[in-house]
Amino acid sequence: MADDPILRRLNGDFKRLAEIVGVEKALRVSQEFGGLWISVPKLDDLRREERNASIRDEYDRAEEKTDTVRCLARKHNLTARQIYNILGVQPDDETDLVLPLFFSEIKPVK
Repeated sequence: MADDPILRRLNGDFKRLAEIVGVEKALRVSQEFGGLWISVPKLDDLRREERNASIRDEYDRAEEKTDTVRCLARKHNLTARQIYNILGVQPDDETDLVLPLFFSEIKPVK
């Protein structure tokens, strides 16, 4: 690939793109988006969206919601409050959402 005469003429970010995906695909990207500023999302953002969808799915399938929130918090290394934020719901009561993570036995999510 380094012997490619087109690749040797490229520079900067476009050369790096061609090294990663190949010259042909980089030229296709250039043809489609040339002259535009495009934003490439960070992989962390995509993973967070996938994690949040998984959290919502597990919560929706669970019968006991409070225990599920605590289990999801532990599983994803988040606070119960953050799980509720992801779900877009408020807890049923005003009990402490953090201390039970450290001091109670919680059934694992199936």
